[in-house]
Amino acid sequence: MSKVVNEVSLLERGAVIRINLNPTQGREQMGNARPCLVLSNTLFNQVRNRLVIVSPITSAVKPEIQTLIAIPEGYRVKGSVIAEQVRTLDLRERWWQDTGEILAAQFVDRVVALLQLIIN
Repeated sequence: MSKVVNEVSLLERGAVIRINLNPTQGREQMGNARPCLVLSNTLFNQVRNRLVIVSPITSAVKPEIQTLIAIPEGYRVKGSVIAEQVRTLDLRERWWQDTGEILAAQFVDRVVALLQLIIN
């Protein structure tokens, strides 16, 4: 796949992007065009020269796995955010595409709160 030139400075916290997460190692989530939720705030995305912090999205919805946060109804993207699989990605070096979908701030806050529990 060739790289898609998108405007990173417009990426908001809560945006859903499709991105090539390969190469990966071990139990890291892989995918040539995996949907991911942008966790980094909009200002960070503007000033950090195409770096974004994301968590991948899986199509699975498994309430028994507490680190999978189900995406609420009403969005085109379906499934769950994998909270513990956070990655900082350089969008200059990876194929990616903005889906145009932005998840609610309250939902993103839930993902970040769970991540804080994991790392604190």
